[in-house]
Amino acid sequence: MLPADWPVLIVDLTDCFITIPLHPDDRPKFAFTVPTINNAEPAQRYQWKVLHQGMRNFQVLCQWYVARTLSGVRKQFPGAHVYHYMDDILVAAPTQDELLRIQPQLLNALHSHGLQVAPEKVQQQPPWKYLGVKILERTIRHQEVQFVQSVKTLNDAQKLGTHLKSPHELTPEARKVLEEVQQAVSALQVYRIEPSIDVTVFITSPDLHPTGIIGQWNDDWTDPLHVLEWVFLPHQPHKTVTALFELIARLIIKCRQRCLQLMGADPSKIILPVQREEFDWSYANNVSLQSALEGFSGQITYHLPSHKLLQVAKNTQFSLRPKNSQEPVQGPTVFTDGSGKTGKAIVTWQDGSEWQVLDGHEDGSAQLVELKAAVMAFEKFSQEPFNLITDSAFVTDIAQQLGCLVLKEVSNPALFHLLKALWCAIQARVHPYYVLHVRSHTNLPGFVAEGNARADKLANPAFVAPQPDVLAQAKASPGFFHQNARTLQKQFQLMATEACEIVESYDDCHTLGAPLPAGVNPRGLKALELWQTDVTQVTEFGRLKYVHVTVDTFSSAMWASAHTGEKAHDVIAHWRQAFAVPGIPSAVKTDNGPAYASQHGLDGKQQPRVKVRVRNLVTKQWEGPYDLIAMGRGYACVSTDTGTRWLPSKCVRPDLRPQRQNSADRQGGSRDQLESHQVDESSSDHSDDSSTDSD
Repeated sequence: MLPADWPVLIVDLTDCFITIPLHPDDRPKFAFTVPTINNAEPAQRYQWKVLHQGMRNFQVLCQWYVARTLSGVRKQFPGAHVYHYMDDILVAAPTQDELLRIQPQLLNALHSHGLQVAPEKVQQQPPWKYLGVKILERTIRHQEVQFVQSVKTLNDAQKLGTHLKSPHELTPEARKVLEEVQQAVSALQVYRIEPSIDVTVFITSPDLHPTGIIGQWNDDWTDPLHVLEWVFLPHQPHKTVTALFELIARLIIKCRQRCLQLMGADPSKIILPVQREEFDWSYANNVSLQSALEGFSGQITYHLPSHKLLQVAKNTQFSLRPKNSQEPVQGPTVFTDGSGKTGKAIVTWQDGSEWQVLDGHEDGSAQLVELKAAVMAFEKFSQEPFNLITDSAFVTDIAQQLGCLVLKEVSNPALFHLLKALWCAIQARVHPYYVLHVRSHTNLPGFVAEGNARADKLANPAFVAPQPDVLAQAKASPGFFHQNARTLQKQFQLMATEACEIVESYDDCHTLGAPLPAGVNPRGLKALELWQTDVTQVTEFGRLKYVHVTVDTFSSAMWASAHTGEKAHDVIAHWRQAFAVPGIPSAVKTDNGPAYASQHGLDGKQQPRVKVRVRNLVTKQWEGPYDLIAMGRGYACVSTDTGTRWLPSKCVRPDLRPQRQNSADRQGGSRDQLESHQVDESSSDHSDDSSTDSD
């Protein structure tokens, strides 16, 4: 900030960008070639010796170079204020003599770094013009402001920015308004800071738009309020509804940050346009306000002084404490509901032994109709406390918080109109209100469920105002419930042809509902009856990314194995493992046809089992023959009459007897099963030898 009554010196550098030299090591990096016409002579090669404006960061480099040039002056004269932006330099000192001592040192520092000063652009007397403002001895004003009303040159077109997409023509009324705004902006001024007076932040809220003033107050001045800077929030909040104390907290944070940037310290005082009780309640219950005032050691007051700039905020009365009650209040209990299908908004309440009904209409979604019903309830019971019960969570949240919220203008005109009407109704209330959200269609006992069901029935088109006859009711019912002809015939006792004609008259209804297709996902009725199998690719497994999965549709038993592919031999390898554990199914269902239905796969499934004999470790005798399911890693899986068994490989040997002997052994069902399978080792060997000899 610029202290009041300090003399000022403003210096403007000439061609600042093209006078900053480049380091010799960096010059080859900015070399360029100028070709000749028709290659008549060798092309000329050039290098930039000064800062090139085509660089993206040339402005940063310029700012850094000038700051480095002025660093010596700042250290030599610490009591002076030296500001600069690019090629514009401002120096302020407490006295004129000190400023005169600074001037030659400043010029020498600039010349020593290769920067040139235009003598005609050195300003030593007020008014000083700097960066678009006019600096006086105690005030700072804008230079003459001119709005572009007609485009005559390319420079005028560039000033319009993004408004070139469509033509605009100003009306006489618009030109008059622009002239008034131009005069107001030109007359606006701020003051230079008085170092002996504390800086105060004034928080105002004209029309519920919080505005901050960084200023100084002194009753001895002609104008006791000296505005140093205005601080504003965005005109449109980020959210549709924002709490007012949240906006005030954002404004306090922004004012404190601006004071730290300008002065390096917090303001000494913050004045809020609220009562002490309101602030204490908000500070204890709002995290945003606590964060905004964290670490603030100054004074907080709650009464704005009397001034014409602050009078508008004093006339705006608002409360940071919500107006809704957290507990039910003594008053009527009002039920609201709405139907987006019919646009009917219902408000009903019990008056003595009779139920009163207030209805309205609103076109749009169900939320708009529910909001319309809430607005009707608040307008109806504006002079007494009441309890609002609704089944809309949207209305509940809005009604509970809208008492201390600021609205944002939304693109939906109907929604904004209803929100504004509800906000005005809540702001004008003196008595408290209570809002309760309930679920609809619960069929629970009690007064609340009964009232909500009554409001729902009144909003439902099937129950509003009985139709003149049964046929009219039947014609209106499919439009809401989308019934088919069979249901409509049973409900209203119609003929089949009448029901079909009514349903056919609705484009979005069907005469008959499509039945569910049978056998889409058939399941087995017992274990090992029907399996479902498929292949899933898991890239994390690398080469073994093809995971074959088989599920028993009855027991949900699952077997999965990883393989290097999904061809027939991989399918056979997977099924060999799957058959070894749960067993062999009767049928397998899959949608991966080529691998499972190939001839190789079918041959793998239909190939005969190897016959083996198993040694009984208890009786020390060999039993069999049995089917070998799987074998490996020192163990074998054998299918016996009592189920599958895992045995050590040393207890399993192939059955080398002739096929007819195996068939005779397997067909001996009339004899005792145990005796047919328990064959002595020596006798079996002897019988084999005998049969061989006889042959």
